[in-house]
Amino acid sequence: YTIYSLKNPIVGPLFRPPWVVGGIYNPTIDPEKHFNTQDRFQTVSFAEYAKCYFYNLLPARAICLMAIIPISCVLMIVTMEMRREPMEIWMDREEYYKDFNSYYYGVYFDHHHFSHQLCHRRAHKWGYAGQDIMFEGDHGHH
Repeated sequence: YTIYSLKNPIVGPLFRPPWVVGGIYNPTIDPEKHFNTQDRFQTVSFAEYAKCYFYNLLPARAICLMAIIPISCVLMIVTMEMRREPMEIWMDREEYYKDFNSYYYGVYFDHHHFSHQLCHRRAHKWGYAGQDIMFEGDHGHH
C-alpha cells in the first residue's frame, strides 16, 4: 500500500517512535526505588550532591558578570577622575589678560607647550610646585 493508493490506503495510526509516545523498551532501573525520595541523602554521596548543587549555579556566572563588569568600569573611571587634579574652568580676568595671546591662541600653535604651561599654572595654583622633578629645570621640555 502507498499513501497515494485509493484501493489500498494506509489504515491505522502512523508509526511514532517510543520517545514520542512513551514507554521503555528494556527497563534497567526500578522506578519505585529510583524515584523514591526517602533516605535520598543516604543513596547519593556528598560529592555527587555537591556536584549537582553547583551545576545549578553555573548560569549565575553570567548574571554575576553582567553586574560586576559595568560596576567595575564605572568604578575605574571614577577612581581615575578622583585621582586627577580638577580642571580649571574659570580664570581671573587679570591673569588671563596678562598673556592673552598664549591663552587664546596657544593651543592652536603648540598644544604641547600650551598643555605644559597649564600644568605649571595648576602646580602653582594647587600648591605642589617644586615637588615634581619633571617641572624643574630642563628635562626635555620646551
